[in-house]
Amino acid sequence: MSNQESRIVTKIIHELVLFYQMHGYQNIELKTKKSEQEFVIMIYSAILSEDLLKQIHEKIDRERDLEIETYGWQLVGDIDAKSELEIVGHLIDEMMVEKQKQGMKLTFIRKNRYKQKKTPKS
Repeated sequence: MSNQESRIVTKIIHELVLFYQMHGYQNIELKTKKSEQEFVIMIYSAILSEDLLKQIHEKIDRERDLEIETYGWQLVGDIDAKSELEIVGHLIDEMMVEKQKQGMKLTFIRKNRYKQKKTPKS
């Protein structure tokens, strides 16, 4: 994974954890899975209220934005002054919500659109 891609994934994780913390969810479990095709972030928590789920969908339901990835999230202004999740919608391809017996699982998928260049061996 390139340095820029690592920064983007880290920003996504930061914003998601911040959102949960700001809404009083102190016990969350975060798992990541990276493959050649995509990077997946899974967050397990207690059941989220319908209002909070609606809020998450409204903030994240936007197209992935190449300009923001290329030039940085500074293009959207001071993200702290805006919704803590608005940037996430610009950086992921899809989100899934799954209610489970013990709580809830939210999955965020970022497809790999960039081929890593291999460095020639000396």
